[in-house]
Amino acid sequence: MNSKLIAIADANAPQSIIGISLLVKLLQNNGHQADQMLAKANIAAQLLSDPNATISFQQEVVFTRELVNTLLDKELGFKAGQYYRLNAYGLIGLAAGLSETVNDAIVFFLKYIRLSHIHFDINFFKKDGNAILRFSDQFELGDLRRFYLERDFSFAFLSTRDMFPRSIIGQKPKTIHFDFPCPTSVEHYQSLYECIVHFSMPYNEILCDERYLDLQLPLASALTRELLEEQCKIKEITLFGHENFAGKIRQNIQAVENEIPSLEVIAKMHFLTARTMRRKLKQQGITFQQLVNEELNKKALHYLLTTSLSIEQISIRLGYSESASFINAFKRWTGKTPKACR
Repeated sequence: MNSKLIAIADANAPQSIIGISLLVKLLQNNGHQADQMLAKANIAAQLLSDPNATISFQQEVVFTRELVNTLLDKELGFKAGQYYRLNAYGLIGLAAGLSETVNDAIVFFLKYIRLSHIHFDINFFKKDGNAILRFSDQFELGDLRRFYLERDFSFAFLSTRDMFPRSIIGQKPKTIHFDFPCPTSVEHYQSLYECIVHFSMPYNEILCDERYLDLQLPLASALTRELLEEQCKIKEITLFGHENFAGKIRQNIQAVENEIPSLEVIAKMHFLTARTMRRKLKQQGITFQQLVNEELNKKALHYLLTTSLSIEQISIRLGYSESASFINAFKRWTGKTPKACR
């Protein structure tokens, strides 16, 4: 399974207040009050008691930086993640926990990840007997990057531990890869996460035995999850609005395999003429060819970074009749050859 799941789309999109309320609890448990930090981030204290309240990404970053600079704890990211249990994510967490299998729960969570507090793009795929969650930078997080990575990895390990048993007969060991140097000692980190941890790796990722994905979840309830998913959809629309036309075209392009999608074919999917579709996209400041190039670039990067497919095989999957054409296109998109990128 090699599928790139949707992630938070826009740093300007509203953020739920719940993430800040969890960090406030962490502060209070460490003997600090949050009033001054909230004021610096221009967050009204009364919002903490409103589960529907939202703040901006920038406000969250200001508050989080104040938190990190106040507590000065090398384990702060890990400790913060312990507060982000699945049920702390509201509808999305509850619905994920009601899925049939671990795989279903992960796919559901990533489908509605914009409703979470995660600020990374995530690839979910299988390789060499492992199920892998690979975290990629989506925003410029600066000095807070390590905090957010450790927080989200801590949450991921805690939530999966809650969802399914710790061991399978003959299991592959759970493993964490961080791309930054070890801040303290490897042994210390391995005691925190209770698994193997490697540093200065090419990617930030979590690996576990792929057989975990098929485990049945004890609280599975298809009907209740369906009801909660409807609420997730409503909340998405409330926070982010209806998906724009260009976004729908992107999905159509993503779904096409083994051929380069044409404007005429995609237009027919929406019962439009090619001319009308061009006009609608122009109104959103983009052309169809730009969308095709961007989505083919994403697919190419995904295959290069998460599979062992040859350049020729990737070329075919993207719809190129000759690998040379794909290589030239990839160089135009990225300035690098596919081989250099891999």
